[in-house]
Amino acid sequence: MTLPRPIKTIPADNYYLTPSCILGALSPATEPILCRLFDTLGLNWRLPGNGLESEHTCCSGILSHGDVMVMETTLLVVARLWSLAAEAGMENIATACVTSFAIHQECLELLDHEPDLPEKVDRWLREACGRALIRPKHVVHASDLVYKYRDSLAARMPHRLVEKRTGRPLRVVEHVGCHYAKVFPHLSVGGAVDCDVLAAPIRAWGGVEVDYPERRHCCGMGFRQCMIRPNRGYTMACVQKKLCSMAPYEPDLILTNCPGCGVFLDKGQHAVAELTSRQFDIPVLSYAELAALLLGWHPYDVVGVHSHTVP
Repeated sequence: MTLPRPIKTIPADNYYLTPSCILGALSPATEPILCRLFDTLGLNWRLPGNGLESEHTCCSGILSHGDVMVMETTLLVVARLWSLAAEAGMENIATACVTSFAIHQECLELLDHEPDLPEKVDRWLREACGRALIRPKHVVHASDLVYKYRDSLAARMPHRLVEKRTGRPLRVVEHVGCHYAKVFPHLSVGGAVDCDVLAAPIRAWGGVEVDYPERRHCCGMGFRQCMIRPNRGYTMACVQKKLCSMAPYEPDLILTNCPGCGVFLDKGQHAVAELTSRQFDIPVLSYAELAALLLGWHPYDVVGVHSHTVP
């Protein structure tokens, strides 16, 4: 028996999009794609800064998970971003990064459950930068919005997830970022195991989702793994485990919603081939890149497919 997926509230509009340090560095075309997607859908949204890049900062998630920054500092950094959203007239946050999604949710939960913490953060914020603590109504990940509007996007797409020569639906493996579905599973679309945030767009856009044994296994990126040299073997072992598990099912591509997962599942294939002589060559795309390609946007000038290792 298939149990119903938990219902997640995804507001229709009024989003403040917070960019990602990792995504901007490793896949710089993706955030401009998101902006263009939101405009295509006619959403009311804003980007930090209004031309003043200095207004935006990292959410500090990479430092928090790497044990470089204490949680109180992270609370202050995130609260400042919330104040910028309120200043821009946006009541909801849309994060471009799954780690930011988890960090924002963790800060909201701490403020809900730690006595006197909201007053402390408000005081710290006023002392640091003259701002007040104003919590957003909702925090979602950008892939939630693509999920919500998948049918609207499908209606605009001149292309489908099918092989042009034969009409065969493409077989797509989806890999959902751990910081989206596993840290707060009740805040994802469908929970940790039955997450539908990427699978539903695959179906809506004409493809077939491919299940495989290690579908929910981590890509291995973490932060202490990939950033600390002696730990990097763990990252590559996870990438290899994922690839070896999905390869027998002959997927046409891997779809991700996490900047780190996309990079390690893509570039990690080259590393695994160097270490084991086993070649996989499974293309990796983010949900935003895939939507853009199906909308007919230029693969190089707009989507930036040349930033990928696997062709």
